[in-house]
Amino acid sequence: MKRWLILAIWFVGCSGGQVTPDPETPEGMQLLCDTGDAPACARLGMKLYRGDGVPTDLSRSVGLFERGCAGGQVYACGELGNMLRHGEGVKKDTARAAVLLTGACTAGHMASCTRAGILYETGDGVPVDQVKAAQFYQAACNDGDMRACSNLAGLFSEGKAIAHDDRRAAQLWTQACDNNYGPACASLGNIYERGVGVVQSSIKALEFYTKSCETLGTGSGCFLIAMAADRGLSARPDMPRALAFFSRACEKGHALGCHYAGIAYEQGRGTSVDESKSLGLYQKACDLDHVPACLRAAEYYASGKATPFATSWHYLDKACTAKSWLACVKLGTALRTGDRDLAADQERGQALLRKACDAGEQLGCENTAPTPATAPAPNTPVPAKHPIKKR
Repeated sequence: MKRWLILAIWFVGCSGGQVTPDPETPEGMQLLCDTGDAPACARLGMKLYRGDGVPTDLSRSVGLFERGCAGGQVYACGELGNMLRHGEGVKKDTARAAVLLTGACTAGHMASCTRAGILYETGDGVPVDQVKAAQFYQAACNDGDMRACSNLAGLFSEGKAIAHDDRRAAQLWTQACDNNYGPACASLGNIYERGVGVVQSSIKALEFYTKSCETLGTGSGCFLIAMAADRGLSARPDMPRALAFFSRACEKGHALGCHYAGIAYEQGRGTSVDESKSLGLYQKACDLDHVPACLRAAEYYASGKATPFATSWHYLDKACTAKSWLACVKLGTALRTGDRDLAADQERGQALLRKACDAGEQLGCENTAPTPATAPAPNTPVPAKHPIKKR
């Protein structure tokens, strides 16, 4: 016993009394990271992001990915870019996200290629460039990223900036669906329903919709089953079945599913009228950034179907922020003079009306005239503008 104790004391003495950090534990990773070990920073950042054996901590994860990226860990740059893209644990910054994701993709991080492609396709933080988006998607698709294959199929199907090719789109969606990417199965079903790039088949369409929704749990697949039931794709229209699948799509985060379910409850289609359920569904769709649902929710509160009235301004504000220019006109007009439960704010009201006018909404232009309180009195001389002499 004494011998083992002496050996232990000798070992600790020789090591300076320090224990080597365990690189497999969060504590060890943090110690190593603090000594400048960039891979340890990146690994711990991923653990904290996923909640893998530790509580999720997005803010701390961002800092660790920053350190990992600065130390040359490519995937840390990619993950940091993705967090900036979504505003997870950090203020959203799609411009910087694009720089990080593009760099990580170029360095071989294929998940970053897909994410960069999305930014360039949508023009989020960068100018829209679908050719560049297609290049990013192709690189990731070649590496086996089925979401990239599916997104590339969408670009071929639209044919806006790259050559329109329905057959190529069908091949890519088939490849992604065969590899169990749910949204691709939904898109594949849609082209079979319409007979675009493939031989039309309602039976195959429903098979792919079902795989997407029932097997892979994808909201878009459930939504398309609902639309097929509403139209009577394989039989007579069946609105109760349609409502059931609109609701399932909504549960899976599909905004249009929520909206259409809301319409069904509002109009009593396939169910009895239930305005409370309808409003809740419109609110959920609005929270998922579906602007028409924000407008419907605003109307519920403005018409007195729900209270308080002031909530209508909240939903108009959300719709305006999402570039519904008519919502901006309504809100801006009310702000100029003040309205029910809404304090006057002439400056903001005018700004919203000008914004709507600049975007092409004629009502915004018609309402940007000065309010009576600020308009010059009749026959009041307007001071002449004097030129400023250059010195």
